[in-house]
Amino acid sequence: MAAISTPGGTDTPLSQVNPSSQRTPPPPLQPLLEQATAIEGELTQGEDKSSTEVICCHSGDAVAAGRQPLTYLQQVAAICAYPTLLDAECMPADTKQRARQILQHLQGGSPGSYNLEYITDTVAKKVARYLEQRDNGIPSDPHCIVPCSGTASAMVDVVTLVVDERAPQPTGVLVPVPGPPLHAAAAGLAGAVAVPYPLAEEQGWAVAGEALRQVLRQARVRCHPKVLCIINPGDPTGHVLSRQSMEDIIRLVAEEHLLLLADEVQQERAFLPGCPFLSFKRVLWEMGAPLASTVQLVSFYSLSKGFGGGGFRAGFFELVNIDPSVLKCFYTWGMSVYPSILGQVMLEMAMEPPLPSDPSYPAFNEQRQGLRRDLAHNARRVQEVLGRAPGICCQPVQGGARAFPRIQLPPRALQQARVLGLEPDVFFCQELREATGVVLAPGSEFGQPEGTYHIGLSLLLPAETLERVLLTLTRFHAAFLHSFS
Repeated sequence: MAAISTPGGTDTPLSQVNPSSQRTPPPPLQPLLEQATAIEGELTQGEDKSSTEVICCHSGDAVAAGRQPLTYLQQVAAICAYPTLLDAECMPADTKQRARQILQHLQGGSPGSYNLEYITDTVAKKVARYLEQRDNGIPSDPHCIVPCSGTASAMVDVVTLVVDERAPQPTGVLVPVPGPPLHAAAAGLAGAVAVPYPLAEEQGWAVAGEALRQVLRQARVRCHPKVLCIINPGDPTGHVLSRQSMEDIIRLVAEEHLLLLADEVQQERAFLPGCPFLSFKRVLWEMGAPLASTVQLVSFYSLSKGFGGGGFRAGFFELVNIDPSVLKCFYTWGMSVYPSILGQVMLEMAMEPPLPSDPSYPAFNEQRQGLRRDLAHNARRVQEVLGRAPGICCQPVQGGARAFPRIQLPPRALQQARVLGLEPDVFFCQELREATGVVLAPGSEFGQPEGTYHIGLSLLLPAETLERVLLTLTRFHAAFLHSFS
């Protein structure tokens, strides 16, 4: 099986996409955010509004929600950017020592150079050691690891490798619904077509094998499906896949001859002890031959969905059972490589954190565990509060940074939304924002089962802010049902 071809194969290196020729409506969330920004400006100028503040509760961005990146990562990156800080008393001794070690590996002793060798050698080796520890000793080859500037452009690069523009049918990429818009966008930018497949809400947003096979059969009429995207932990659904589910997915991928893209960027946010994160690489390896040596897998990790902050743009992906010569494509194109060196410095620190004996360890460990603890607390409160609210239900949240509750909308509200040319959940979120200042993500931003309506709610909010939001949401929803009954 060769879902990904080597550089000498027949696949087109890059698809030429003309954005101006593919105009589409803005995402459902974008107008809401633009309106919220306008309202904030009007409130600042002293104008009277129905709400006195705007509370954005839609994002999976931890820093935007008020949680700063790990101090240890910031301190080492700051010293590397400005080595004069090596003499600063405010910097702990162990951060200075790590910064000196990194500066020795940087060309010219500075992150200002492209530093390709640092990215492809030093950082890749640290990532490989981290993966071996994460996966209970399963070996990881640094030559099969590509550090990158997050997953957005990297996913486009990977999908491009399986696209053959001269084929009679376009390449199909199966993407989960609900799921982040990134995956469908990456398929389009790579010259492929996105093929949505449904997650089973009543089964905790599970990947239902039979439903997936049915989607595959129907898709083959119009495209050649080559790629299956799986998100674990789920976003925005907050589910964490069990080992049995992952094994079933791997068997399906093998039977259907698909490349498995494992979006595992939320892995640091799996917060329930009874639902631990397992990587697809580990499960594949432990399933043994022949699957362990034949199923092609690309797994993604992002610092922004862990502890680093999205603005630093750092991550990596690992190729499993794929010819290492494919790496030449990434180094030639320059899209996935040449990321921000300071972001790569922070990635290296995350891969090799301070030891318990280091001065920075107590604060580092508390920040890291504190994030998971706060996410678990907020997820529990969402379940408790929304579980008592008539017309709202929410599947258990086991990981990730969002809950995805389902809301009941009465027929008159659906009719009013149609009159306004809006999706019903967008109409609800618009009314909620106008009346209360609370900004949620409409479920149509991520896709949802037909005839159902959801909202995306961030779990990254401070606990006291979340309590206010939940109280506001339940009261508004009850009034909304009454108003349109």
